[in-house]
Amino acid sequence: MYKRRKTFLLYPAVLLLLIFLGGACSSGKREVVATIDDEVITRDEVRQRLQAYQDEPSPSGRELPDLKPDERFASARAALEQLIDERLLLLAARREGLIDEDVTAPEKIRTATNEYLDRLGREVPYPSLREAREYYQKHPDEFKTGARYQLDHLLFSSEHSAWEVRNRINRKKLTMTEAGNRGVGGARIANCGKQRLITLQELPPGLAKVVPRLKPGTISQVIATPYGYHLVRVVRKLPAGKIPFAEVENRIKDTIFSRRLQANYQDWLKQSRKQHSIQIFPKHLTNL
Repeated sequence: MYKRRKTFLLYPAVLLLLIFLGGACSSGKREVVATIDDEVITRDEVRQRLQAYQDEPSPSGRELPDLKPDERFASARAALEQLIDERLLLLAARREGLIDEDVTAPEKIRTATNEYLDRLGREVPYPSLREAREYYQKHPDEFKTGARYQLDHLLFSSEHSAWEVRNRINRKKLTMTEAGNRGVGGARIANCGKQRLITLQELPPGLAKVVPRLKPGTISQVIATPYGYHLVRVVRKLPAGKIPFAEVENRIKDTIFSRRLQANYQDWLKQSRKQHSIQIFPKHLTNL
């Protein structure tokens, strides 16, 4: 009788244990939002990626509004797709022997996946001169520009120092280059046009108003902006029109090459997704 009673009393304990284990297993399944072959991506990983997005400062500096449920789900799904792409890169890096399977350090993973991306990029040809010319001819609007200026430009933290240096330059006792190189009066060379031609749209508003009125070789009055106090001299001015091909050849080649790299990567992703068994559990992306 005692033994029967003891066995009977065990049943509730076993039942509770089974319920607990069942709940734990169920919870574990809920934590998995996707699988790639034997690899898993968890809710925590998606949550951390979403948190990283939220922690990034807003371009406007304002706090971002709360998202609606459908917007939160879309953000979670986008984060998951990004994690899948990264995991596919990691699997490829392991397959190539760039990283061991047991390595989990983020920095080593990033180095290995970047190395694999570099290998993918080596398959992409760099554009030729002919291809760059064809692009230039087919996209003329991209190379239209307003008037452009090459400037000598000094920046000071003190208005008094700026005026002092200006007077010395006008008296031929100093050049703008010498003032900048020697830091006379705390002068700093501002390279917003010294090494290249620059449009008015690229200048602070205070400078953009003054520069068009300056004759080449004439030094400006001291100009105050939020960045400090400026002295500017126009070295040369080019009228509005189309930028010559020679000036934009390398830029065009880089643009074409960048697009080719992106297209090559997207093709690789499509093939990689076909080669692996990928399962996504959308319902586990809710409430993230």
